[in-house]
Amino acid sequence: MIGMMYLVLTALLALNVSKEIINAFVTIDDALNTTVSNLAGKNAQAYKSFEKEMQSDPVKTKPYYDKALAIQKLCNDMTSYIGTIKDTLLRASDAVEGGTKTPTSRELEKKDDYDTPTHIMVGSENDGKGHKASELKARIEAYKKSMLSNIPDKDRAQFTRRLDELFNTKDPDPKIVEDNKNSWEMFNFYHNPVVATVALLTKMQTDIKNAESEVVNHLLNAINASAFKVSSLEAKIIAPTSYIILGQDYTADIFLAAMSETANPEFIVKGGGGIKVEGGVGKFSAHPGSDGEQKFGGLIRVKDPSDPTKSKEYPFEGSYIAAKPSSSVSADKMNVIYLGVPNPFTVSVPGVAHDKVKVSASGCTLKPDPAAGKGHYIVEATAQGEALIKVSADLNGKVLPMGDFKFRVKRIPNPVAMIGGKKEGSIAKSALAAQSAIIPVMENFDFDLFSKVKSFKMSRYGKGRDPIEKSNDAGGNLTQEMKDVINQCRAGDKIMFEYIQATMPDKSIRSINPISLTVQ
Repeated sequence: MIGMMYLVLTALLALNVSKEIINAFVTIDDALNTTVSNLAGKNAQAYKSFEKEMQSDPVKTKPYYDKALAIQKLCNDMTSYIGTIKDTLLRASDAVEGGTKTPTSRELEKKDDYDTPTHIMVGSENDGKGHKASELKARIEAYKKSMLSNIPDKDRAQFTRRLDELFNTKDPDPKIVEDNKNSWEMFNFYHNPVVATVALLTKMQTDIKNAESEVVNHLLNAINASAFKVSSLEAKIIAPTSYIILGQDYTADIFLAAMSETANPEFIVKGGGGIKVEGGVGKFSAHPGSDGEQKFGGLIRVKDPSDPTKSKEYPFEGSYIAAKPSSSVSADKMNVIYLGVPNPFTVSVPGVAHDKVKVSASGCTLKPDPAAGKGHYIVEATAQGEALIKVSADLNGKVLPMGDFKFRVKRIPNPVAMIGGKKEGSIAKSALAAQSAIIPVMENFDFDLFSKVKSFKMSRYGKGRDPIEKSNDAGGNLTQEMKDVINQCRAGDKIMFEYIQATMPDKSIRSINPISLTVQ
């Protein structure tokens, strides 16, 4: 309606330019600015809806959201560009100096100024080309092209027509040309009062916001345009197996399944088994005649919601294990075998008595652990690498292999040297003097193993004092000389226990960490 009023008033300009007509353009410009603001608020709500869609389904929404953001930038840039032209015209007409606020159309003193906007927009040439109006026309055409590039191919023709209606940059029909206004530039901007030109530019800003609204809402609706309509939602749990052995992880996919009781999907199964459809859900069942992996698959055929004359097919495939009794081998303490120490193991076959289970090993030695009971073994290894434990079972007089199990063979980790419960930091002189030996501790290690210090060196360093070094090659105890040195320490002295050698349970000799302490 406001656009129609603008066209009527423009026609009246050719007849008579009265103060009332000039003021009418001011009123229209005010109304159009309000419309621009309202449309901006409406568009902001559409972008918020996009953000919500991104939170609920980012994978499906992102392609459309990226295009919407591109549209937003295009429209903001174009609106801002036209705003700079309006600002230039308003300031030039009233000769507003720099630093002074730009007047609105209503505040403008020279509302009926023809010369300034004509000079800026079309100059004095007959066709009006080569000035600000030509630049505006080029920007509009580039804007339309960029807008269309962000519209899905199937909808591009529809929006091409719509954008051409909103932003017609063709030269006018010669039949309606008056006063030699034979170009788009002259037809729109020649010899119009500044308030009429500004109102026209504001109308263009309104059209830009309208175009933004139409395209962005179309993209928003397109997110779910091809989605199947569902009548119910149901939580589902799908697990690879419902049978696990202690020590294993139970895993399952938990998701929300959407179903339509009216879509009448068609299920086609290949590979054995059958499906019975209940409430839009296919219930698969099979009765395997042999053990091992059983594969099945097929497809679900449903009507295409965007074109009911066509169907969409969704293939599926799955498998399950039909198994005879299986076995498990697990280390009681760790998932590795450690060198030089007895590693406790438990071996069992579900449903089979322990005396029917046979166990053998390579890369290590394995023997029963009577103290722990049936099914428990002690495994020992002498070289790093890999050990293999084989399990079989006597089932009704027939010995069947139940699985081979590989384990890494590793050496025992180094202990951590400590004195007074510390391996570094500060310590009270009295606390240090009360200690009698360096203790190697197996930190974060599940085996109850102990190592011994074979030898070490202690050093004292102090400000203004000569360093003192003492050694013990006969164990981890502090010698009397070492204790005397500690008793002579002053606050700030450094005590270092270095070159610590430890004898491990596997009889190896290891160099372990030094201890650095500051006496308080």
